[in-house]
Amino acid sequence: MEQKFQYIRQLATQYMQYHDNEQILFEHFNQLPKSIIQEVYNEYYDKSKKFQPVNLLRLTLAKIILVDNKTITVSLIEEIKQHINDHNLNYFKWLPETYLQQLQSQSKKDHDQFSKWKDNWKILHPFFYRNEEKALTRRYLSDISQQLLADLYLSDDYDSTIHDFLGVSNFGDIRCWVALYPKQKKNHKNAYQFFISLESMPWAGLISGSNIKDKEKDIFKNVSNYAEALSIFQDLKPKIVQLNKQLKGFFQCTCEKQNNNWQIFKQEKFITINYDHLKTDDLTKYENIEQLNHAVGLPRNSPSDETKSLWLFRNVQVGDIIFINSDVNTCIAIALVESGYFYQKLNNANNHRLKVKWLTTQTLILESDTSTSDKSLFSLSPFTTIEKGAFILEQYIDKFPELSTVFSSHDLIMKQPKTRFRDNKSMKKNDSDKSKNYWWLNGNPKIWKMSDYPVGKTQTYTTHNTKNYKRRVYKNFEAVKPGDLAVGYESYPNKLITTIFEITKGIHIRDDGKECIEFKIKEQIKNPISYVNLKNDPVLQNCENFINNQGSLFKLRSEEFEVIRKIIDDKNSEIITETPETYKTYSFENDIDKPFIDANQFNHIVSLLKNKKNIILQGPPGVGKTFLAKKIAYQIMQEENNSCIEIVQFHQSYSYEDFIQGFRPIATNDGNGTFALKNGIFYNFCQQAIANPKKNYFFIIDEINRGNLSKIFGELMMLIEPTKRGQQYSLTLTYSQNTEERFYVPNNLFIIGTMNTADRSLAIVDYALRRRFAFVSIDPLFGQQFKDYLLEHHISVLLAEHIINEISSLNKAIAEEPNLGKGFMIGHSYFCQCQNISDDYTEKQWWQDIINYELQPLLEELWFDDLVKVNKYIKRLGN
Repeated sequence: MEQKFQYIRQLATQYMQYHDNEQILFEHFNQLPKSIIQEVYNEYYDKSKKFQPVNLLRLTLAKIILVDNKTITVSLIEEIKQHINDHNLNYFKWLPETYLQQLQSQSKKDHDQFSKWKDNWKILHPFFYRNEEKALTRRYLSDISQQLLADLYLSDDYDSTIHDFLGVSNFGDIRCWVALYPKQKKNHKNAYQFFISLESMPWAGLISGSNIKDKEKDIFKNVSNYAEALSIFQDLKPKIVQLNKQLKGFFQCTCEKQNNNWQIFKQEKFITINYDHLKTDDLTKYENIEQLNHAVGLPRNSPSDETKSLWLFRNVQVGDIIFINSDVNTCIAIALVESGYFYQKLNNANNHRLKVKWLTTQTLILESDTSTSDKSLFSLSPFTTIEKGAFILEQYIDKFPELSTVFSSHDLIMKQPKTRFRDNKSMKKNDSDKSKNYWWLNGNPKIWKMSDYPVGKTQTYTTHNTKNYKRRVYKNFEAVKPGDLAVGYESYPNKLITTIFEITKGIHIRDDGKECIEFKIKEQIKNPISYVNLKNDPVLQNCENFINNQGSLFKLRSEEFEVIRKIIDDKNSEIITETPETYKTYSFENDIDKPFIDANQFNHIVSLLKNKKNIILQGPPGVGKTFLAKKIAYQIMQEENNSCIEIVQFHQSYSYEDFIQGFRPIATNDGNGTFALKNGIFYNFCQQAIANPKKNYFFIIDEINRGNLSKIFGELMMLIEPTKRGQQYSLTLTYSQNTEERFYVPNNLFIIGTMNTADRSLAIVDYALRRRFAFVSIDPLFGQQFKDYLLEHHISVLLAEHIINEISSLNKAIAEEPNLGKGFMIGHSYFCQCQNISDDYTEKQWWQDIINYELQPLLEELWFDDLVKVNKYIKRLGN
């Protein structure tokens, strides 16, 4: 660990020298190898990257070195900055047209576009901090953080945040840092931290998070090595742990309001979580989560969310706050923890308990936090931490001002109630959600497309049609009042719920003299809900709009709205928990976990998919085709956004009804069964892409050749063609109930299939379908990148080279075998599960297990008629 500490420190010292002394910086910069400059040039020449002035500056510097063979100086950098600020297209005429268009389209602002880039080290740092230096630094930071957690015996309850030389905002930095904080605080900003700053003069100590009010004074000292940092942390450990225990933790516990348990919780003043199937007893018996995992029959290092929830529940402190939520935006109670975890064995399985005091049991449908892009405040996890506790408490005070005193008495100091509740004459009405009405509003997307409007935008809807007749069920318009909620439904051809509205004005006369109601866009649903999926729900079968959909505004009962809300939340659960703020930016060049593929081949595949829309990655098993498919999607999106990716696996029983649309059995309200039309996974994913035309979506089909493709795709044979995308090519489907129900595949949806070429028993891909895809062969790659991966995961150089040499030789023999060929070669993924190598499970045991239980059975199947050859290669592998 000491070596890793000193490696980062030496790099920080070098970077500080570059930062403080421009003469040394430019001297070293002009001596960089041309191969590094070429790498940077290729990176910033990438047309798919978002245009940024500083990246154009870096690209221009690389071009001047490579093409013009000039030396870079401070004055030259200032000159290029001025050309970019002036949008001097003639100076940049060497750039492709797309770049020039982006430069020209940049608005000419009054201020300098490089006002934040006065520091030349920040401009030039990508030329220095890259490749091995970046990979090693990140790996060493991770190792240091994990070792600190282990040495301080904090691995069960604490987590870590690390930042490398890219800095917090990717502007470049001259230091790295590691922060350790309690897992239940969710974020290092909410906690007192074990903090170590790795710079030319490293220091370590107690640092308070930026979100803590009335902070303790920071305590830190300079250190020269890992041992000194650990010693300081050991001395401060009692203080930091105690300070974090004194901080109130915020948690959420999901519980349906209609659940019988909820009534028991309220009356008996306790909270429980039920994981009876895990067969756990008193959790205080276990010293760490590894012991708990082992006790319930899981691997000690299992990532199980269930045991994580139980362990979190066990460690809740007296004084912590728990929000009881029934869905992602509805809180039905707030509890103050009065006693720590205790175990009470009962037949009803509510054995794991916390004694609580109910601060309120009033229900509140919460508004999203407008300071972030979060659409939801709660996850759907049974028990977990929550970051927005203070925000939720403030909303309760806004709605129920009397709670201000209650919260303050328990040191929950919030802002004062908003005057809009105190001064409103109808406050009594607002105090109860029972007075709130719920509506269904129809809109014709050919005239008014709800999903096009941003959240917060105000709109009006007239109460009379174009012939000035009252709209059908006019009494509904008369009943509308401020605060009501409405689901927005786009009628044919979309037939989707896309929007949630909040009524801001009842019937009134707008400026043009027309009678209307007014509402604001409260939420745009990223994963829209189809009419078919709603109509099949038993609770919704008697909705006004399903009985007769001719009209504009329909009344929803509160339980109907709750069902629709739950369907929306269930379908958008991935989006809920992974907001745009949390998406990591992605580029293949900077990916420390990139697939084993040449960068040029990767970029070519990306270009191929953009052009063809549909590709199939084919190759031997174990070359990482599915893994590569996701990375291709990330590269096009420029972010790791899994909500825009759907993965299915085809098999012999997979059908059109699973994929597109078909009839499925459902229960009815009278307890009988019937069949209803339900949309398949591809149909729903297309609707999601149609509703978000500015985003790209990726449908990955694993083992695509295992299904009956003609049967599964049906009409899609034509619709997936790149030239047949869009509404103008829409078709009626097999199960369409009228000619108006049409379907199309949007332009922003890409299909990536994967196929094992070793599957002898499977049918050749249908020729009609084959011409709709580009086929890309992926081969095993046992080069330098694979070797680096093994070395990073603690495989010795000797064994790494042995694996590469012997598997390459074995693959050559397989490829040359007339009855086998390249499709049967051994992929590199066989050797990537090496994370568990330790003193207890050595690399020798790991390698021998792979030979005995994976490679030998495979070779015996390939060469079933030549066991002499099998034994020959097994012997070579083992030596």
